[in-house]
Amino acid sequence: MKKLALAALLALPVLAPAPAVANADIEATQACFADNTSGRDRKALARWVFLAMAAHPEIQALANAGSAENEAADREMAALFMRLVAEDCNAQMKRMLASQGPESFKTAFEYLGQLAMAELMANPSVGARFSGFEKFVDTDRLQGALQLP
Repeated sequence: MKKLALAALLALPVLAPAPAVANADIEATQACFADNTSGRDRKALARWVFLAMAAHPEIQALANAGSAENEAADREMAALFMRLVAEDCNAQMKRMLASQGPESFKTAFEYLGQLAMAELMANPSVGARFSGFEKFVDTDRLQGALQLP
């Protein structure tokens, strides 16, 4: 189970929405995650994901977090993970895993990743940064390529 939990967390596709999965047990777990995480929790998850991605050799130069920041993020993530899985959403997690199997674990945590991303995107500075590339887009070429009126 430990390997499954870690694999699910490491595979969080924060920037991409998870495919829709219509299952009451998965939806109950996702709702429990939403109800039992605060903005602070979601930012902690986003920070942990950011630091994990910053470990990539092509990204490392853009982030200067040291081992103390990484360890703090790991500890905060472990506490959040354990609180959700072993306490706040334990009943929902057990039902989901029993009815849907280990893959559902990943689906539930992908949803939590989406919540974390939405938390960050609500900040105007983040939204502005995401749209920064637009000033370099050739709109005439884009309209032609997409055959827009």
